[in-house]
Amino acid sequence: MEVSSAGGPDRALDKEGSASSPARADETWPHFGRLWLASAVSALGDGVRNSALPLLAFSFTENPVLLSLTTIVTALGMMMAPLGGVWADIFNRRALLIAIDLCRFAVVGLIALGVLTDTLNLVLVYIAAAVLGLGESVFLVTAQAFLPKVVPPERLTTANGRLHAVQVVLRDSVGQPLGGLLFAFAAAAPFILDGASFLLGVVLLLFPALRTVRTDATGPRTTWWQMIREGMSYLRADKLLIRLAVVLGTLNFFTMSLGVLMVLYVVKWLDLPESAYGFFLAANALGGVLGGLSSDWVRRRIGVVPGALAAMALMGVSCLVLGGTRVPAVAAVAFGAVGIGIAIWQTLITAFRQTTIPQDILGRVNGVFRLLSVCVSPFGAITAGVVAEFTEVNVPILVSGVGILALTAISGRPLLRMRAARSAH
Repeated sequence: MEVSSAGGPDRALDKEGSASSPARADETWPHFGRLWLASAVSALGDGVRNSALPLLAFSFTENPVLLSLTTIVTALGMMMAPLGGVWADIFNRRALLIAIDLCRFAVVGLIALGVLTDTLNLVLVYIAAAVLGLGESVFLVTAQAFLPKVVPPERLTTANGRLHAVQVVLRDSVGQPLGGLLFAFAAAAPFILDGASFLLGVVLLLFPALRTVRTDATGPRTTWWQMIREGMSYLRADKLLIRLAVVLGTLNFFTMSLGVLMVLYVVKWLDLPESAYGFFLAANALGGVLGGLSSDWVRRRIGVVPGALAAMALMGVSCLVLGGTRVPAVAAVAFGAVGIGIAIWQTLITAFRQTTIPQDILGRVNGVFRLLSVCVSPFGAITAGVVAEFTEVNVPILVSGVGILALTAISGRPLLRMRAARSAH
């Protein structure tokens, strides 16, 4: 069964249980647990690797430009989301997820072997970072396209919320600190653990085989570039989806200030020790968990687009509070509220795409959507750094708050109008 019309999937998101029979939901929902567990162990491994890879590069050079290349090549790999979307439409999606994890297992295994045998160099670290960035991007796009095959449409928001919650906890709150500790103990250890997480994820996806709601579609026999163009054409023709992609890209531009400046904000603006930064990360992670788990409640109470707009408004207000206060407790609550807003927005919009885009092209459209939404993020990081250099560290956060609220006000009415027009058809 393909989701090809706007009205049906939209109603599935707005009203619990309207899209599939109870028998089908009961038959498929338990298999989400296995996919959720596979995502959980993968998130832990990603967090461990994300903190260990820069430390590994630091062991070869202290040059800030050369160190920054590790992040840059990883980001370049993640910019290949449209290619990942094409693969998700050509190949069996579960098989592709397994293949990606096996490839990533091989890469981190080679890193660990290179560390143990002292045969690694900085160029090989860059190559590994680029390949792993590509793998992470392809895995994410494919997993989003695969989820509707495991979960009935009316439960996609709940499923995405649970996935977001476990990723925030295990990748950011547990995995990244653990990666630093393991690297200090033995440089190869975090990569060995990361490899083990990939293997466990493969086992969980393989045995027993996941039953799916819909059969996997094989993409048309066209070139990869033609398929990417099809994704672009579909997204350009759907006014609501293209507007959401632009809004998300702008939102990512503003929120990058938090990722870049939070350490300096905690130490210089709040005048706290560096160790306090971990508490702020924990507060943000807790907000992400709460937001992810409450997303379906928001969807059922006020709807997808109104809920996403409310989440944006929450982010904007929280950034204003964060940039304007010097009280640590207030700042921690505000940073947690940002996590709530991000989780609700991401969960609602991801589920919306999964139910409105036809299944046979979901991968390529998702890939283009993701590229549009992240391509301006590096510019947001650079802008935040420059503004903080010439002013105070809290100013870019205040600017982000104003920008997000302005974005909410400007985009709110058009998005609601487009959403109403789709529901009317």
